[in-house]
Amino acid sequence: MEDRSQVEAAISKFFEALNIDDASGIPLAKDVEYYGMFSPIPTSGESEVRDYIQQIAPFMLNEKYGKIVIEGRSVAVMAEFDSVNGLHNEGAFFFEVQDGLITEVRVIFDTRRMFEGKGSS
Repeated sequence: MEDRSQVEAAISKFFEALNIDDASGIPLAKDVEYYGMFSPIPTSGESEVRDYIQQIAPFMLNEKYGKIVIEGRSVAVMAEFDSVNGLHNEGAFFFEVQDGLITEVRVIFDTRRMFEGKGSS
């Protein structure tokens, strides 16, 4: 069974990185996979995922993290943030952590808000 304090520390560092726009301190496994909202295939590998997070973090403002559920190495976090274009987003992050390293991230937000008023008439 995964040490709960290691799991909590890894997740805390992930969200701290988003808040300070610096992904360098996130404890990522070499073979980590990041499943984002806009791509059918994950971003894979430590440096690729770290670069991806570094690229998206500046576009997320006023991040707030609510309910956190930890079960063994699996973590679910309710979250919300404002994007730089003024839209408020709510959703969830799902993680897998092993030996204090994040091995998987899945992000789910309601992307409909990003496209409201953008459709053709």
